[in-house]
Amino acid sequence: MSAEPARRAGETLHTLAGYQSKARDALRDTVRRIAGLQVENPIQREIIARELGVVLLQAPTAAGKTLILGRTLESLRGAVLGKFAWFWFTPFVGLVEQTKDALSAQCPSLRLRDVAKDRTAESTRDGDVFVQTWATVAANNADARKVRRRAEDSGSIDDLIGELRDKGFSIGVVIDEAHVNFGTSAHAAAEFYLNVLKPDATILATATPNDEKLESFEKEAGIRVESRVVVDRQAVVDAGLNKIGLVLGIVTFGEEDSKLVDPEQAAFAAGWARHKKIRNELSDRGIAVTPLMLVQVEDQKTGQADPVGRVREKLVQLGVPAAAIKSHTSGKPDPDFHAFAHDPDVEVLIFKVAVATGFDAPRAWTLVSVRPNRGVQFGLQIVGRIMRVHPAVRHLHKTVPLLDNGFVVLTDPELQGGLDAAVAELKAVRESIDTITDHLNVVQFGSGAPVLQDIQAIRGEGLYSSDERTQRIDQLVEQGVLFPSARNEPPEFQERLLKAVDAGVAGDLFGDLPIQQQQVKSGGSLARNRATLYRLRIDLGLPETMKREELPAIQAAGADFAEMVGHEFVKRIPIADYLLERGKAGELRLRELFQNRSELSERLNVPISAARVDDLAQAAFQFNDQIDPRDLKRSILRALERAADERAVPTDERMLRRGVALAALEQQQAMRDAVRAAQRLRMTVEDGDPIPLNLVDVEGLQRAEKAAHGIFPSGMNRPESAFARLLDKDSSGTVLWWLRCTENTKWAPKLVLPDGSNFFPDFAVGVARRSKPGGIALIEIKDDGETGRLQSDRNTIKARVDHSTYGKVFWGTVHGEDLPVRLLFDDRVNRFVSTGMFDLASLVYD
Repeated sequence: MSAEPARRAGETLHTLAGYQSKARDALRDTVRRIAGLQVENPIQREIIARELGVVLLQAPTAAGKTLILGRTLESLRGAVLGKFAWFWFTPFVGLVEQTKDALSAQCPSLRLRDVAKDRTAESTRDGDVFVQTWATVAANNADARKVRRRAEDSGSIDDLIGELRDKGFSIGVVIDEAHVNFGTSAHAAAEFYLNVLKPDATILATATPNDEKLESFEKEAGIRVESRVVVDRQAVVDAGLNKIGLVLGIVTFGEEDSKLVDPEQAAFAAGWARHKKIRNELSDRGIAVTPLMLVQVEDQKTGQADPVGRVREKLVQLGVPAAAIKSHTSGKPDPDFHAFAHDPDVEVLIFKVAVATGFDAPRAWTLVSVRPNRGVQFGLQIVGRIMRVHPAVRHLHKTVPLLDNGFVVLTDPELQGGLDAAVAELKAVRESIDTITDHLNVVQFGSGAPVLQDIQAIRGEGLYSSDERTQRIDQLVEQGVLFPSARNEPPEFQERLLKAVDAGVAGDLFGDLPIQQQQVKSGGSLARNRATLYRLRIDLGLPETMKREELPAIQAAGADFAEMVGHEFVKRIPIADYLLERGKAGELRLRELFQNRSELSERLNVPISAARVDDLAQAAFQFNDQIDPRDLKRSILRALERAADERAVPTDERMLRRGVALAALEQQQAMRDAVRAAQRLRMTVEDGDPIPLNLVDVEGLQRAEKAAHGIFPSGMNRPESAFARLLDKDSSGTVLWWLRCTENTKWAPKLVLPDGSNFFPDFAVGVARRSKPGGIALIEIKDDGETGRLQSDRNTIKARVDHSTYGKVFWGTVHGEDLPVRLLFDDRVNRFVSTGMFDLASLVYD
């Protein structure tokens, strides 16, 4: 039907637009020709009906298909040889009454019949129309069985059709929304069509022909669509019945903001914002029309909540009046469904699929779809619901862009599988609509020689069990006698290492010791195959011990520590940001493709999703084993509440809890700083174990003048070796000594990180004129300077921590041919950046 509702008292009949008249005439003349051929060739009536008697009306949504069909049937009364009784089929029960209302209002000469109540041939007149669904006559249900069975006062529909033929009536069939009518009931419908109706003429009508379903029906019923009457969309636009374009929008956010926003809520916010703009525009122009926003949701999954309830709640959170929201689904149909089209108190209609077809709501301008599967049918049917033009705005047609375009919002691209998937959907909409239109707008919206003692292993059987050997290796690694890599050596090699260490401790003991490793050459590579003890260079002036940060045992932390962290945390954050309602600014990306305009966008503020914040914030509270996340949350909440009271900011528990979660999520560095501050209040700095007097390493390592044990240790990687050489060859007098530290040993300098873990820098360096105790500087070297592990979250945490005694940790890497480079951590970009050659003089003053 055209955009108007059924004619009411005083309502005039519509004058057909030019294209409607042409379509009516083409349909009428086709049926007249069919009827004439059948009269002339009665023996071939069925063949003519099947081969020539089917005509398809293809017209876009809002073209007035029902009006064209109704006026066609009116024009056939008395205009063909013989009489016709018409059986009109709609795909859904709800469309039966809607079709009857439209026909009675605009085609008054047609008599409408009800096959469920009136199945008598005696009273039938030329042009009578029976309106029903296929399910009424061709399905295994009570209604179908009822009309197919004889009753005391009436025959079956089968009887009715037979009697009509006996009385000289031809049978005509109208199948509206043919793309849907040929659905799951195609077989049953085809059987009834072929064996009972046996129509002389058939008119199919569709806005979006589904070739597969149409072909299926053709095959089942043994018919062929020979004639097609196609209405061009531009003609419908020019007649003021179809909006000029379609605006398609997508809401996007920055990477971090997108984590805090519910994509559905963002889409609803964009749709509701456009809805309100349209409502205000109509009101400002004195047009008494309330626009309607359609919201399409996914099907309810087994065992899960109905999505309608979820969507309704989100809409209410955006300020949509609860009373203005209605829903209609196959599972929970609303008997007043079609009245929603004209009820100004209804501003939002939530639906799944069924409303997509035949729902005549010219006041619908906006559609939000959160249904995940949106292909061609989405473009062809769902969008069609918002393309009609309301009669009250036709005088403004093509003059007000806001009113001249339908508006569709898709959910955030991340939810739909990424931007590529969203673009694919846009393409599907374009191509689908292109099949029914030629114009579519899409908006998107030291010096000295080393002292060596050679050690040769005793050949013999193993002296340790597997567990004993592992335990002994671990002890020697922690004591700094062995490098951590010893843990990964083969058992035979570990056995010989232990014999060598024991022999070195007991006194001079010589013998061959095959080493199962690569050989080490000068500059750090292996060249010998025997283990050796390297003595500590006391002459270099190394301290006996170095400082280590220590925390009390986990059991001693408790809620008091969490309270300290909460207090320190709230001191470091912008309080107001977490006591007031906030949203995130998104961008509604818009593009008018068919008018070839430049890309447009709009700013959109979307409420932060409390549920998403709560989910994401869980990890923000679980970063330190010494802090119970529950204690930490409570302490921050109390501190935030005190801050609100001090500032006389009204709050409630909901706002405080949301503020705590959001602050923990957004202010993670402040959280680390707060933990570090609290740690310092209870942290102790203690002397570690003495630096090992003996270091076991492979024989023949390259000598190093300023190394603590007189050699370049074998456990260093390429960047570490490059820095060791830089330190060792210093001739300025800045570097007095250097020591390659071993992780997880009890003698190496240690920092405690905010997450409670330990940080052992790679090098401790004695620096002349440095003001820190012992003149010691700590250096951490990474094996890449641009990407990868250097920029990891853990290194980011390390970079922001200073040693309580030795101060900041220096960072470096190598570029090119082992060129040592200084690294600094830039808080503005939250990453390490290189600052050029590593200047050893910086170790003195920085």
